[in-house]
Amino acid sequence: MHLNISGSRIARQTFLLFGSQLILVGIGFGIKTIQTRWLGPEAYGLYAFFASFTGFAALFFRLGFYSSVQVILAANNNREREANLLGIGFLIALSTGILFSLFILLSSMFIDQWFDVSGLGRIMSLVAPIAFIVPFRMMISAMAVGSNRVNLIAVFDLFAKGLFIAILLLLALQSYLSLTLVILFNLITQIIAGLFTFYLFQPTFRNQKALFHLLLKKTKKFGFNFYVGTTANQATFKIDELLITYFYTATLNGFYSLAIVLCSPMVMASQALSNSLFKRFSTSDRIQDKVLIYNFLWLMGSLLALILVADELVAFLFGEDFFQVADYIPLLAVAFLLQGLYQPFNFLTAKSQGKAIRNIALIEAFLNISGNLILIPIYGVPGAIYTSIAAKGIHLLGKIYYYRKYLSSTHG
Repeated sequence: MHLNISGSRIARQTFLLFGSQLILVGIGFGIKTIQTRWLGPEAYGLYAFFASFTGFAALFFRLGFYSSVQVILAANNNREREANLLGIGFLIALSTGILFSLFILLSSMFIDQWFDVSGLGRIMSLVAPIAFIVPFRMMISAMAVGSNRVNLIAVFDLFAKGLFIAILLLLALQSYLSLTLVILFNLITQIIAGLFTFYLFQPTFRNQKALFHLLLKKTKKFGFNFYVGTTANQATFKIDELLITYFYTATLNGFYSLAIVLCSPMVMASQALSNSLFKRFSTSDRIQDKVLIYNFLWLMGSLLALILVADELVAFLFGEDFFQVADYIPLLAVAFLLQGLYQPFNFLTAKSQGKAIRNIALIEAFLNISGNLILIPIYGVPGAIYTSIAAKGIHLLGKIYYYRKYLSSTHG
């Protein structure tokens, strides 16, 4: 089955999702501008570390269920059954979110000593009851992609970020902006957006026992392999921010996280296209060549543009105190180029190739953890970037290898 990506629903979804992501980039830059200029390098560094720590920890709470929900939804063509699957996704997200909140509360007792981030533990204990939204957001994405309603990812993000920047502006105008309030309202706005998005999903809660057994079966066959691989990969990829804070300072990690923010739009069009194609991938026989070509051209153009304007962009958005951020962008953009190139190969996920994905991810995880442990203490942030380039390059090669292997096994 060949995919028509021009003049189709896929094209509309891709442009809608990418367009919303561009708006989000603008809002995100506005948020970062307010945060950096009002909090300053030290407090912003603590905020960035909180985001790094919670994002890292949340990866372990998916337990294979999130990807299984996504794949089952992609293969489903019954609207009533889809609503029930969305309902069980909601219940799983709520359950894992509560466990995550308890973990954040426990971590708050030790975080200051572990990473020398004075005062962050008190803030974490305060926001722990509402931290359940962090893994919750991952389920929203899984359900939206699996049900081919990727517009709801945009709804959630635009609602949450739009409300958040409005509150930040109000607090800044009143000269009442603090690290505690920034973290608190970041989570609160996500909860409000999450509830609204789940309402739009219109989940139902019938036949949950039978569907849960189906989900367990899928998780054992595919989801757990996918979970082990992607968690090892993503967790070790995110460990760089924790190690930078541990070996150096939260402020330096803040600079690094801002460079990541500036480079991340490169991958957004690739992700938007791949997410829009996900449900079609479950019934197609290959990735269309034009998908790979368009993706490559976009990424190369983005890389060159970002390198050319890096200095001016950092100065405009964050001010002179954050000018060091620009030094990291050229090399970091190469890592994001490689990450963008392998996005269309989520074809393998749609085909439930959990073991292949696990194998790729475990190799990348080994490179991430060994490279970061060796290079960050020696080179600092550049060491993390060198590691990322190597790991993402290996990931791309692995995806190409297993994609060709899949084609050989199905086409002879």
